[in-house]
Amino acid sequence: MASQDWRADRLGDWLKKNPTKRAKDCKEKLEDDYGIKLKYSKAWSGMKLAIDQIHGRYEESFQLLFNWAAQIEHVSPGSLIEIELDKIGKKQRFRRMFVALKPCVDGFLARCRPFVGIDASSLHGKYKGQLASATSVDGHDWLYHIAYGIFDSKTEDNWKWFLQQLSRAIGDVPNLVICSDACKGLEKAVGVVFPNVENRECMRHLYQNFLKHCSGDVITDHLYPAARSYTEGLFKFHMHKIAEFAPQSIEYLQTHHSRIWYRCGFSENNKCDYLTNNVSESFNAQVKHLKGLFVHELVDRIRELIMEKRYLRKKIARQWEDGILLGVIKDLNLISNHLKVVKVKVSDDDIAEVTLLDDWNNQKRHTVDLQNCNCSCREWQVTGKPCKHALAWILSNRGIRI
Repeated sequence: MASQDWRADRLGDWLKKNPTKRAKDCKEKLEDDYGIKLKYSKAWSGMKLAIDQIHGRYEESFQLLFNWAAQIEHVSPGSLIEIELDKIGKKQRFRRMFVALKPCVDGFLARCRPFVGIDASSLHGKYKGQLASATSVDGHDWLYHIAYGIFDSKTEDNWKWFLQQLSRAIGDVPNLVICSDACKGLEKAVGVVFPNVENRECMRHLYQNFLKHCSGDVITDHLYPAARSYTEGLFKFHMHKIAEFAPQSIEYLQTHHSRIWYRCGFSENNKCDYLTNNVSESFNAQVKHLKGLFVHELVDRIRELIMEKRYLRKKIARQWEDGILLGVIKDLNLISNHLKVVKVKVSDDDIAEVTLLDDWNNQKRHTVDLQNCNCSCREWQVTGKPCKHALAWILSNRGIRI
């Protein structure tokens, strides 16, 4: 034990700062620092002892979860924390956990668009489970945390349980959209727990899977443009080109990717035109360095991260004076600076035909209705922000304020 103690003492502070390091990394560090040769097993036992000294025994971590949950419910009443156990003989074993902090749920329901990204990524500590998350976007298109959870694997049962807890936390949200990749069991679980939501599939994952079965320049030239098309006519044009090149590809999409992945199928009530589930990827990147921690530390470090992010956003928001968010103004300015206006023909106080040149210098004409905030291109209705046709008219009319 004494020989292990010196290794543990020398690894302790380093492992605190580098929680994702493994036994191989510990072996290399000790060898480099002290000019010695170590067996892998010696480095592993020293690392394990150092971790026990830092965090306590791994088995004790699960008991500490209940202490943590009780404290959160005390300081943040209304938070939803569920811990489920399996009974093995006379003993109980941790099975899964769900956390939805009350301020996160309240903020989502009050001011976020009804868009939720669902995903899970692997933990790399002793507990080889999955860290699941439900995330959204605020008005500034920043990642917004709603809930997170832990379970052993991506099964339909685990996803159904996680989504049931999410449903308890957020309730019946009008115009809700749930976006995810093709996780095993997740598509069915969404349909069972949220039968009335708009269920979208992440286009990035679909694209990667699709190219494994069908490839070629025609596919790459038309699949993403099809997904980005706001109108059904333009979507069908691109899909027709794909069908001419690879007829079997359409059947593959209909069989294996039947959820909504194209903007022309997006509801106009949600005001979020995301094609990908990047909000979930952003969450996974934020917590990547935490996923080797013990379970009770993992859930608390995520809580700390969320708390700090919310405070930072609050400080930034207090500095804003304009009624339009800076991110929205930036987007609209960018669009406005690249307009190629051919003509604007007004037919009523609020209605006009706007003709613009597209990226290939082809003339495209659309009808804009300012009073009802819509355009025949559908982008304004889907995103909630004026499209380039609407901006062309607004900017040409000095009497209109954006």
